[in-house]
Amino acid sequence: MRWTPSIPELAQRDRFIKRVIEQRAVFAVSDDNGLAQVASQRRKGFDVTLLWSREAEAERWADALAEIPQVKRLTLAELLAGILIPIPEQKRFVGLDWNANPVEGEFNPLDIADKMRTQAIEGFVQRVRTAEQVFILEDRAGPAMMKCCGDGKRQFMPVWSDRSDAQSCINGPWSKMIALEIPLSNFLGLTLPWLAEHGYDVGPDYAINAGTLELAPKYLASRLNNRAAAAA
Repeated sequence: MRWTPSIPELAQRDRFIKRVIEQRAVFAVSDDNGLAQVASQRRKGFDVTLLWSREAEAERWADALAEIPQVKRLTLAELLAGILIPIPEQKRFVGLDWNANPVEGEFNPLDIADKMRTQAIEGFVQRVRTAEQVFILEDRAGPAMMKCCGDGKRQFMPVWSDRSDAQSCINGPWSKMIALEIPLSNFLGLTLPWLAEHGYDVGPDYAINAGTLELAPKYLASRLNNRAAAAA
């Protein structure tokens, strides 16, 4: 039987995800053996990797969890690609804002990854509306494109709300590309219609090996336009 988190645990999960999306980072305690973890209280043979949304809380528990502790700041991309996605193969849960309570919430890492990606869309929309610009990678042949996970015949165009995030992906087959700024008005009026016309999707704040939500251009346009209407 699959264990279902209680309402307080779900509230704790949602607060954690909201903070992490807002600051685009999470904190963990590590030593020579890797990230700090404790034995699962709910499933024998499973461990719980501990994560915090506040650096001060990670520092508070560091000495109790590791001999020579180090508090690590992980970006959202590092969290998804390096921790949440590989964990299921290692029989692990994740503990969010762990506090040594008698009963702590333990969550399926893939469920947390999915919820973070979904919430990340809202963060992407807010940042883009504020800055009124998006970034893509491009060279002489055109913009960077990726194959969609669910359908290898379709493609999506990665887009970013921050130039540095786009530049962090300039390597491998994209090593000769540049980060190109697109004004929001052009993105809405030209780029998204072009993607829709050619049957392409769009991937907000794509991160290498971390996956992304592949959205229909019309859906992302509606979210951005709704934000614009709300701000007017």
